[in-house]
Amino acid sequence: MKRELLDTLPVGILGGLVSALLGYVILGTAWGWVQDESLAYFNREVFWGSPLYKDRIASLCVLAIVPAFHLAYKRKLDQFARGTMLVMVLMVIAIVYFQYGE
Repeated sequence: MKRELLDTLPVGILGGLVSALLGYVILGTAWGWVQDESLAYFNREVFWGSPLYKDRIASLCVLAIVPAFHLAYKRKLDQFARGTMLVMVLMVIAIVYFQYGE
């Protein structure tokens, strides 16, 4: 029962988004700790305020999804893995936009 609830595309998409967000928070917190700034400063000035770093930060967020994809794949949760992969592909498209569209 629990396995069937987890192995759906929408739950996989949610898992991918949560993984990317967690990667962003970890990166922002670590950066803030090293620079003696807050996560809010990282979000406002480094991510939104600087087009130079936006694509690199998003790339690290995509990498944060890989463990969720790997676990889903190993446990044969195919729909969940597809959802995480969909988020990764869409984020890569956003990264290309950040690099060439702005």
